[in-house]
Amino acid sequence: MLPALGAAGLAAALLAAGAALPVVDGGEPGFTSAPLLVALALLPVLLAAVLAARGWQAGAAGVLAGFAALAPGSVVLHLQFAADPSAAVRTELYLPTDLAQHSPAAGLWLLLSGHVMAAVAGVLAVRAGRRAETSGTSGTSAEGPDAVDQWRRRWLLPAVLAAVLAAIGLLMAPVVSEDVYLLARNAFEGPAFALAGYLLIAGALPLAAALAMTSASVDFARGCLAGLGVAVVLLALPSVVAGAVVPVAGISAGPIVALAGAAGLFWLARTSSVARAVPEQADDQAGGASVPGRRRLQVATGVLAMLTAAAAIAGSFAAQLATAGPGPAPESPARWLLFTAGALVGVLGAAMFVPRLAPVVRPVLSVAWAGVLIAATAVLDTAITATGFRGSVSTGPGVLPAWLAMCGAAVTACCSAVTGVVEREDIGDIDGTQSGAPGESRVDVNLLTPLAAAAILSVAAFGMPVVTAPDYVAAGLWSEFRTPSWGLLAGALTVLGAIALALRSRPVPGAGLLTGAATLLGLRAATLPLSGAYIDGARPGSGFWFALAAAAALLIAAGIAVAGRSRRAAT
Repeated sequence: MLPALGAAGLAAALLAAGAALPVVDGGEPGFTSAPLLVALALLPVLLAAVLAARGWQAGAAGVLAGFAALAPGSVVLHLQFAADPSAAVRTELYLPTDLAQHSPAAGLWLLLSGHVMAAVAGVLAVRAGRRAETSGTSGTSAEGPDAVDQWRRRWLLPAVLAAVLAAIGLLMAPVVSEDVYLLARNAFEGPAFALAGYLLIAGALPLAAALAMTSASVDFARGCLAGLGVAVVLLALPSVVAGAVVPVAGISAGPIVALAGAAGLFWLARTSSVARAVPEQADDQAGGASVPGRRRLQVATGVLAMLTAAAAIAGSFAAQLATAGPGPAPESPARWLLFTAGALVGVLGAAMFVPRLAPVVRPVLSVAWAGVLIAATAVLDTAITATGFRGSVSTGPGVLPAWLAMCGAAVTACCSAVTGVVEREDIGDIDGTQSGAPGESRVDVNLLTPLAAAAILSVAAFGMPVVTAPDYVAAGLWSEFRTPSWGLLAGALTVLGAIALALRSRPVPGAGLLTGAATLLGLRAATLPLSGAYIDGARPGSGFWFALAAAAALLIAAGIAVAGRSRRAAT
């Protein structure tokens, strides 16, 4: 554990030095933030050192690992100071007072080095935590495996939801401002590096929380949740202080939401498997093989999907732009695509309330959620592009529900994934098999050809334009990378992930994943009739045909998976 603590100490020193020095030449922070930033930089290593000194090696390792989970996103986020400091809304580090281009200063490089060293400390901490588990010094010797498992099942979903809440807050505008030099925008309205950094952070939060909860050591999981909370506080608390003391800024709801999520993570880090597992364990013994909570998870997934659908439909009807002059504001061509994606998620969410349909529909929903992301980024691109030029155009009431639909879709995906894990474990408990048992999860060689073709066609479908027109340039993956490209990238990765997971899944859930991927590609092809009607001279692009071909290959593969199961059942 000493190497990890040493690397974390060096990271804290670099972060503290970077906070005390200017990040750009000739620039100053909006307030005297150095004492606060130095204290926050030292917090994770001090917490880990205290836990290690008390003999909780796994808990100390978890703190450093959780804090390091957000380091890659923080590195990308800080690179915005090198690209365009005036667009980086980080008043605790730099408050722009003019439109002049400033070059990076020593503080920026120290901050970047500190986050890189924090990532190194996290890797060393994970290794130390594994050694602590195997040597029996993790601090959980009094907790049996049944208690640990029940603790994990009880708090997995709350941990992921707390992390998602923190992620939503960080994606919102850090401060409120009407100053011409301080463009306080949310992540999706901001510049490329800031958007990429916040998206990496937002994605890492629930993923790290979920991975921490799968650890065999409760102390490591609790420490990791605490480390994630510290990292969120490091990002959110300075914005709250800036909103309170900087004259041209005001307090935004975003950092408050993020701190609420961090508070949830801290509270979960205090839970004990021994104290919390007994009631649920008794329920398991009374109820036989069925594990309480699976149905509640299915209902929670359905509720989240319905809320996401409501936000998406509201975002499709409300105006994305508002104009001060006469005449209506221009509308987004993708608004009916957002309506369709939201309605699809809503139908799937409603089906989750039917006990017999929920296990069949859930894999489809685990993929179809990305359709909201694809459509919402295309809708928001209208507002981002139009408001990028100073004039009489401003964002309209439709921006908020479209943005909330994206966040809701991500939360729905996390909840659906957690539900899938519990469903898979329950099936293994009921039929006496383990996840991945021979026969049920063996890769069907008949699936390899259609799935390989579908994977290649899917990348082409999301990378090539679906609609072409003389005066229209569509966003893509390897050219014209704009705001909608992030949605396309999420869609491509979701489809590829579904294909990879379907190869190792049972036939029915695997077929559901492939059906959801086909639905997502069908939605991609539907961009032509739904959005092309608002584009003069629109005609099918190569992406349209690739999307149809990929959807067909995926449906064929889904049919093969179900047919293979029927053949095995007959024999």
